[in-house]
Amino acid sequence: MRCFLAVLTLALSLGCSRGQPAGKDAPSFRMAVVTDLKGYLEPCGCTSNPLGGIDRLAAQIRTLREGPAPVVFLIAGDVLFDTAELESVRVDQANRNAKTLVEILERLEVTAILPGRRDRAQPPKALEVLRRAASVRWLAMESDADVLQTEVGRLRLAIVGARPGAERDAVAAAVGAARGQADVAVVLVDGSRRDANRMGAIDGVDFVLQGGLDEDDPIPPHQAGKAWVLHASRQGQGLTVVNVYQKKNDHPFVDRSEWSRAERGGRLDRQIGDLSAKITAWEKSGEVAAADLEAQRARLAELKKERQALDAPTIPADGNALFATWIPLPKKAPKDPQVEKLMREHAKVVNDANRVAFADLKPPPLGPDDVGYVGSPACSGCHEKAFAWWRNHAHGVAYLTLQKLNKQFNLDCVGCHVTGYEQPGGSTVTHNLNGTLTNVGCESCHGPGAAHANDPEKVGILRDTPRSTCVVCHNAQHSDLFDYDAYRRVLVVPGHGLPPITP
Repeated sequence: MRCFLAVLTLALSLGCSRGQPAGKDAPSFRMAVVTDLKGYLEPCGCTSNPLGGIDRLAAQIRTLREGPAPVVFLIAGDVLFDTAELESVRVDQANRNAKTLVEILERLEVTAILPGRRDRAQPPKALEVLRRAASVRWLAMESDADVLQTEVGRLRLAIVGARPGAERDAVAAAVGAARGQADVAVVLVDGSRRDANRMGAIDGVDFVLQGGLDEDDPIPPHQAGKAWVLHASRQGQGLTVVNVYQKKNDHPFVDRSEWSRAERGGRLDRQIGDLSAKITAWEKSGEVAAADLEAQRARLAELKKERQALDAPTIPADGNALFATWIPLPKKAPKDPQVEKLMREHAKVVNDANRVAFADLKPPPLGPDDVGYVGSPACSGCHEKAFAWWRNHAHGVAYLTLQKLNKQFNLDCVGCHVTGYEQPGGSTVTHNLNGTLTNVGCESCHGPGAAHANDPEKVGILRDTPRSTCVVCHNAQHSDLFDYDAYRRVLVVPGHGLPPITP
């Protein structure tokens, strides 16, 4: 699905996609939608094709603003934090991340945000500092429902924020009061699909922006009442852009998106294929009553008719329509240079602060049954060829990659770039046995080696590293192409698990 949608990105930037008005018939306005950003400034650099990054998002927003229609930029769901209760050691870095993100969102001229449950769980004083740091409107902070009235192009827009768990009647009252002074009404929700559908069923609502789903993939628009529910994945992996054509007041919108047609078409194709196969089997078996068989044939005909209708125009040219596209933000997506610079400055500030804050933090002490760490250099005397191979492998320079980015003390990164992180006798954010536990060393895979180093004849080490050890770091978020068997074949080489090649 993402590959297909990426093809539409260029068409959208030019203001059209298949079946969509082009040229002089520009949209009334565009909605740029982001859901559940979760304080995500940038993806882990170890993934093959990281989706997201606030610098990539900023570049796309600026491109949209250069297009043929005014842009309304809305965010719903957890915006600044991904955890409700932060560990004490993470509070400072998380707040610094949130502060930088607020500054960037201010630069991107976000119209409004609806903070999610994790945002609202932060200490009120810290949240208020962030709230006052920019002019971006935070919705529904003091009441169940909050309304922002604004103009976009020739239209009046009512943006209604619904506090998580808000009573439907309170939101309906806010919509009702605002709709008399608005041409289009949008409700921002943080909650379940049922919550979004309940808000969409409120009379006068045209669009619902839904955060709180924690879905990796974006969801095409779906209808709730007369409203259309919109979603845009999470962690800024992409954004949903909706071209809105409003030509008649108090008329419902019809979804004419290629995205939606493709999704519905795929679903219908599967249903048609499954039912056709079943009917063929029933006909051969002769065990299904004729009336029941005829009813299933009629159902199949209706499905085929619905499938065929997807390619036909659904509304007259003067009707209200929406055209939604999800724009992914892959590694090759352009970056906004100003935001990228701000992020690099932010990384250095966090790095310097953590260097001081965790300078005295030591690893847990060794217990009576624990084995200490000695560092990879201690292995080199007996395992010279393996050590030489390791030094030129990505594991052997893992710490250097962080140092180049000013992230060697970043709590989100350091644990997978050192050996024995937070283990008894191992390493911490700053403590790494005078540098011998930097990088993903021998003991990361083979276990702490102090006992083996002291008496290699009597004490062995773990030779065959299990998958469970690797996936601590090589997980979906940090290593999307990880395959244990394939990676193991690359690691088990002559001199490191295999007999060395002799001249």
